[in-house]
Parts: sequence; C-alpha cells; structure tokens
Amino acid sequence: MPRIDSASWPAWLLFYLMPWFLLVDSISGGLQQLPGALLWSLMYKALLLSVLLWQLILWRSKALVLLLGLLLLALSGPLYSYLTLAALQNVGAAGFLATELPLLIKALAPLLAFSFFCHFCLRYPAAFVVMIDRLMLLSFGVIVVNLLLGLAGFGYTAYQPMDNVVQPFLGLKGFFYSTNELAAVLLVVSGWLLWRSWPLHKARYGLISLLTIASALLLLTKTGLLGSLMLVFAIPLLSAKAGFYRQYRRQIAVALLLALSGLLVLIWQAEALLRAAGLYDKLAYAFQQRGVLGIVLSSRDLYLSVVWQQTEQHYALLHRLFGVGVAGVSVLLKKYFIEIDLFDLMVFYGVAGAAIFGLTFGQFFYSSFRQLSKHPLAATLLFINVLLLGVAMLAGHILTSGMLWLPWALLNAAVFNTLLITAMPVTTPAIPRGTDERSA
Repeated sequence: MPRIDSASWPAWLLFYLMPWFLLVDSISGGLQQLPGALLWSLMYKALLLSVLLWQLILWRSKALVLLLGLLLLALSGPLYSYLTLAALQNVGAAGFLATELPLLIKALAPLLAFSFFCHFCLRYPAAFVVMIDRLMLLSFGVIVVNLLLGLAGFGYTAYQPMDNVVQPFLGLKGFFYSTNELAAVLLVVSGWLLWRSWPLHKARYGLISLLTIASALLLLTKTGLLGSLMLVFAIPLLSAKAGFYRQYRRQIAVALLLALSGLLVLIWQAEALLRAAGLYDKLAYAFQQRGVLGIVLSSRDLYLSVVWQQTEQHYALLHRLFGVGVAGVSVLLKKYFIEIDLFDLMVFYGVAGAAIFGLTFGQFFYSSFRQLSKHPLAATLLFINVLLLGVAMLAGHILTSGMLWLPWALLNAAVFNTLLITAMPVTTPAIPRGTDERSA
C-alpha cells in the first residue's frame, strides 16, 4: 500500500473515504424511502469537502484565494435579493444560506477538488494511481449493481410518466436521485476504465463497453447514450501511437466504411429501435410541440425564455449582473431551473456564475490540451471534457451536479501523473526496410 506522510493526515483520510462516495449516494437514496431518513450522502460529502479544504489550507494552496473570491462575489447578488425582497426575509439568514450555498458549493467543488488532486498527485503519485483506479472501479460497479436491482424491480424509474405520451419503459436509475447526473458520472468512470483497458486487455475493454452501453440504454438519456457510444469507438483511436494511422490506413478505411453502413442501417431502422427502447412516443411528442429543438433540448429553450423574461421584468439590470439567487427566481416561478448549466449559473450568480463555468472548463481544457504531447491520457481526457461541455449546454447537471465533481476532478488531475505514462505500453510501428546494402 502506498505510504502517505503522517503530516498529511487529511489526505490519508480522503484516500480511504473518497472511493466510497457513490456507494454512500446509492445507500442514501435507498434510505429516503423510509420515514425520517437522514441525508447521509449530503453529510458524507460535507465531510469530504471539509477534510479536503483543511488539507489545502495545510498545503497553503493559492487556489483557495481565487475560490473564496468567487464565492463572495457569487453571494453578493443573492444577498441583495434577500435584503430587498420581503418574500425572502421571513426565512431568516439560515434559510437564505441553505437555499444559496448548496448549489454554489457544487459549482465550485470541481475546481476545489482539482486543486487538491494536483497537489496529491505531485506528492504521492503511487497513492494517486491506487485511489483513481479504486474510485472509478467501485463507482462503475455501484452503477451496474443499481441498474441490475432496477431490472429486478427495486429502486426508482429514470423518468416520471408524461401526460399525452404512452411510454412502455420509463428507464431505470436504481436508488440514485438524478438520472442526468448519473449518466454524466457513467461517462467519466467508464472513460477511465476503457482507457486503462486498451490495448493490453481487449476482452476487458469489450466487457466494459457492453456494460457501459447497456447502462446508458437503461438510464434512457440521449446525451448519456450518445456519449457512451462515442467513447467506446473513440478511445482506441485516441490512444493510437505515432504512425498508427499510416500503417493501418486500409483497415481504418474498411472500418469507417462498415461504421457508415451501420449508421445508415440505424437511421433506416430508427423508428423500430426507438419504439423498442421506449423513446419514440416521447421524442415524437417533443417534436410536435417544439420541433427539432424540442428533441435536442427537451424544452429547456422554453424554460430559458420564461426564466429570462421573468427576471428581466422583475429585477434591475445591475441586480441581474450580480445574480438574483436561487431564491430570487423561485419566488417568481415554480420551475426555476433551466437545466443548462451556463444559464443557470448566470441567472443565479451573474458574472461570478459565468466565471465559475468558464474557469472550470477553461482549466480542464487547458491542462488536458497542454499535456497532449506528454501524456497518453490527455487525448482521451480532452475528448471526455468536450463531451461534458456538450452535455452541460444541452442537458445541464455537470457543474450543478453533486455526484460528478469528485471523479471528474480526479480524472483531470491524472494527466499530471508520470507513473501512468510508464504504465502504458509503448509500441513502435514496424518500419519497412530496404535491401541490405551488404548484398549489393
């Protein structure tokens, strides 16, 4: 077992506690069916964040100053809402913080965790590899077991029945709370496991691929299913060594031709496949109501329009520039989440919310792009970050997720681990040789 200095006891504690976070989420979700159940998942994550924060203080991380500044700036607009709106003042200061802080902490958590994992990776690279392997494998196992329990009749459906739409299958999510958040976690943990399996363990890669796609099908999310399919086919190409495409150009051309043929068959049989998956009636209804945007955004463009118009009508421009807060929107609308991360954060926290969104994706894109020529994981990581940016802009629940921040930050810090470079096989394509000059 890798050794961690006693002076870094918070990091040692996190090394053992973090891999179990998704299991605690699942158990907490199952216990919510019981009367008087405690929010075990919330308390567990609060413990993780508190210990993580304390370790960063001991390590004198400069990132804490930036994150504290963003936190205070983000709270300025909601605080003004609380002080000026009579409807909010009856909840008290505790109620105000309970409304605003949870989402804001979720949004800042990826950067906070990334800062910790970068320090941890540089100080304890061997322990980092053990932790990321353990966390990703346990998380993937928890997802698969939950979906198997769902097939057996336990847990919750992924979606609620819709009026005017016949849905024979509503999807499964086990004992988890959010389907969209779980689909994003599936992309991250399966992406790591697939990368670790290719190319040395092709049988394992095939098994994980099948489980990933099957899990995405059961979750019944468009972004999760499309992202899983893209990951499975992209990782072998992204992991290719120099000279691979030139050496195997004929085989690649044949594979692309077969893939194109398969895509045409899927398009031809799209209606039958969507009916079999239980998605056809839902998508047809969305198309009738909102056209193509209704299918792509699931009416989120409508929520955006309503929220934007209501806040524009009731709040001054300067107030909206600093955000009106979750409570500031909830007093106007019952459905106050747009479920597009950038716009949710902008409406709630103004320029600070937009800065949090931009800094998080900017940092993750920058670190993965900078390591492209140095680390074999970087190309796969960059691809996963692109997928997650697309999900954030189409379906949300990336920066506003309480489940994704830990594995996502851990994966992004992995490109700074040198042990993962030496652990990957190094293959050199065969170089054609000419005739031996000595025989001339």
